[in-house]
Amino acid sequence: METEWTILTEIAQDDTGRFVEVPFTVPDGIAQIRIRIAVVPNEGGPCTIDVGLRDPVRVRGWSGSAKYDLVVGPDEATPGYAKGDILPGQWAVLLGVYVVGRAGANVTAEIRLVQSARQWLKGDLHVHTVHSDGVYTLAELDRIARGLQLDFIGLTDHNTISQNYSYSRETPVTYIPAMEFTTYRGHANLFGIADPCDDFRVQSADDVASILTEAKRRGSRVSINHPFDEGGPSCRWQWGYDHAFDWLEVWNGPWRASNQQSLELWHSMLRAGRRVTGVGGSDTHREHPYVRHGNPTTHVYAKSRTVGHILSAIHEGCVTMSCCPDGPRLELRAPDATMGGTSRRRSFDIVLTAAEPGDQIVLLSEMGEVKRYTVLQSGDFAAQGEHEAKRFLRAELWRYFPQANGQLMAALTNPVFMHEAAT
Repeated sequence: METEWTILTEIAQDDTGRFVEVPFTVPDGIAQIRIRIAVVPNEGGPCTIDVGLRDPVRVRGWSGSAKYDLVVGPDEATPGYAKGDILPGQWAVLLGVYVVGRAGANVTAEIRLVQSARQWLKGDLHVHTVHSDGVYTLAELDRIARGLQLDFIGLTDHNTISQNYSYSRETPVTYIPAMEFTTYRGHANLFGIADPCDDFRVQSADDVASILTEAKRRGSRVSINHPFDEGGPSCRWQWGYDHAFDWLEVWNGPWRASNQQSLELWHSMLRAGRRVTGVGGSDTHREHPYVRHGNPTTHVYAKSRTVGHILSAIHEGCVTMSCCPDGPRLELRAPDATMGGTSRRRSFDIVLTAAEPGDQIVLLSEMGEVKRYTVLQSGDFAAQGEHEAKRFLRAELWRYFPQANGQLMAALTNPVFMHEAAT
C-alpha cells in the first residue's frame, strides 16, 4: 500500500543562498520513501536548486542539482543518500537555493510513502571463505550467491572477524557479519556483530558461558552448530545447552544421520517448552559433490533485506528450510499465527510450493505424528485440518532422492506454538 501527495513551494529571489525545508510527516510502518522534484523557473529566468533530505535525526543525503529523483529505504538508496530504517516523525525535503531569477521559481515535490510488507528471503547461514579454512574469496562467494539468487549470506569464518570488514558493499546480497566460535568441543555461530568477542580461546564451560554472554551483550544472536556432527570430536557440541544461545542448527549440509539427531534434540527442546528457532546452513568450505552453497537454504519472512530485519525474523521463528535454493518451500500456518507465532486455534494450513509426486508431508506435535499427506502431482499443494496439540505444531517434507536411493528431508518448518487456552 502506498500514500502519495504533491507539495508546491514558491522560491523567491530573496531566498538565494538559503536552505528551504519542505516538511512532511512519515508514520510508523513505512519501508521506503520516493521523491520526485520538479523545478520550474518563472518567466524562464536562471534557476539552480539543490536538493537533499532530512529525517527526524539528521540530514539523510544531498545530491545538489544532479539528482531530482530520490529513493531511500532499508535496502537501497539513491547514491548520495544513506539507506537504513525509515524513522517515523517529521522529515523534510531540503532545497538549497543556489541561483534564482527575479521572478522566482516553483518547486514541486511528489512524495510517495511505501508501507512495510514482509517478504520471503532465502540464504545460507553457514559458509567459509579464505578468511579461515575455505577456498572461496569473498568476490567468488558473491558471484556464487548472486548466481543462486540468494538474498543473504552469513559470514561464519572460524574464530576470525576479518571477513566482516572485507566484503563488498556494492552487491544486492545482504552479508550478515558473523563468526563461527570454534572450540575443541563444539562450534557456535555468532550472528549480527562484526566483532562479537575479543578472544575465542576456552578451557572450561565457564569460559564458554562468558564468551556467549558477552557476544549477546554486544548484540549477537547465538546459534549452536551441528551438535552431532560426525566430522570429529571437536565438531560435536559438548558444552551443554544451559548457555545463552538462541538458535539451533538442525540442518547442516546434506541430510544425514547427524542431522536427524539434531532434529530429535530440537524436538525434545520444543517438547520441554523451549522456544528455540531451528536454522540451517551448508557449511561449505570448498567444491564438493553434495556440500554446496544454499544446500540447505534457509527461508526467512522478513520486513526487509537488512541484517537487523533478517535476524529479527529468524529470532521470531519466521523460518522454514529447504534442501536447495530452488527446492520446495513448506509453510505452516494457523488462522491467527504463522511459524514462530502463538495460536489460540485448533486448525492449521499447510502450503507447499515446488511439490513432486510422492512427497510425504508429516505434521508433528509434542505428542508425535499428527497427520501425514502424500502429494500426487507436481506444483503447489495445500491442506487444512484440525489438531489437538497443546504446545506446538511443525511440519517436515520427505522426498525420494535417487542419489541416496532413499527418502531424505526436503523441507522443514519452524513450529507454530499453541496458547495454553487454545480453543
